[in-house]
Amino acid sequence: MSAKLARKIKRFRKERELTQLKLAEKAGLAQSFLSNIENGLQSPSLKSLEKISKALDVPLNDLLR
Repeated sequence: MSAKLARKIKRFRKERELTQLKLAEKAGLAQSFLSNIENGLQSPSLKSLEKISKALDVPLNDLLR
């Protein structure tokens, strides 16, 4: 996964004043998984990215650009 995608997810999360735990709960993902994504340690599947984008209320394209 690109570091750029990780930074975007983190930036959108912080803009919405969400903790990793709150975003993970909204997306139906484990907080540890989300942390690993934001730190570039794991690559999310397309399905996980869709969940994250919906939880952030951000179009998937905005995460992938």
